Amino acid sequence: MKKVVIHQPNYLPWIGYFQKISSSDIFIILDDVQFSKDSFTQRTKIRTPNGWMWLTIPIQKNNNFNNINQVLLPSDSKWLNSHWKSIVANYSKSKYFNQYGSFFEELYLNNNIQDLQAFNEKIILYLLDVLKIDVEVFRSSDFELDSLKGTDLLIELVKKVDGDCYISGMGGNNYMDTNLFSQNNIKLEYFKYKPFEYEQRWDGFEPYMSIIDLLFNCGDEFKSEIF
Repeated sequence: MKKVVIHQPNYLPWIGYFQKISSSDIFIILDDVQFSKDSFTQRTKIRTPNGWMWLTIPIQKNNNFNNINQVLLPSDSKWLNSHWKSIVANYSKSKYFNQYGSFFEELYLNNNIQDLQAFNEKIILYLLDVLKIDVEVFRSSDFELDSLKGTDLLIELVKKVDGDCYISGMGGNNYMDTNLFSQNNIKLEYFKYKPFEYEQRWDGFEPYMSIIDLLFNCGDEFKSEIF
């Protein structure tokens, strides 16, 4: 059985994003659907001494109705420096920051990427490699299915990569026509994330953080258990 996960290219995605991908054989980056303002394609959560904070890419309003792969990053690079300073302030003393921090330092301080899709994808591909999650990766835009929406799009994407099982998040029932999967001989499975505790820098565990919180604090120690 060839299992497929389809997901938008989120910014510094959370742990469950990668757990879901690790349960599949093929990951399709859903890059040619409409950008959603204040979604996780432009923001993420990181741990702080006082709980957590948002890191939000300040996407300009004229991008709101574009597809994700058409959304431009702000021309003013101040947000890059701000995000990097926040990461350094909250993680530089973490056990594994020096092992993984150089990639992010280069990304934020020497960024020459102009669009949101490419920026997020570079991070995601790096993290898939670091986490040793071995999947084939495609972009939905590779298949030119612009005319399709919703469940029809998901089913056609699964077919395009010769998949026969689609792994949905638990909220999939809220927007999918689930009957269409069986009608197209595609098995529908659901991924359910259960929060687990790991070592963070400060007392009072905060779940649902970006994967970098786990990476900087625990390094390789969690891979075999979580993925």
